[in-house]
Amino acid sequence: MRVQIPAYTDRWMRGDRYGEVVKIRRLKSAIGDKWVEGREVVHVKLDKSGKTLPFMLSDCTEVS
Repeated sequence: MRVQIPAYTDRWMRGDRYGEVVKIRRLKSAIGDKWVEGREVVHVKLDKSGKTLPFMLSDCTEVS
């Protein structure tokens, strides 16, 4: 899945805006072992720099 990273990041402002999701990780709730809806971290391999960085999935925009 291709995504655009959040516009509030330094990487986005430097032009490193798009990448491919390589891993999705769900976060557990602070109370107990329940999964929290919408709390997923995606690791995105960025096109320009080639680095893989984590972002909140809810902050990313899917692109085709």
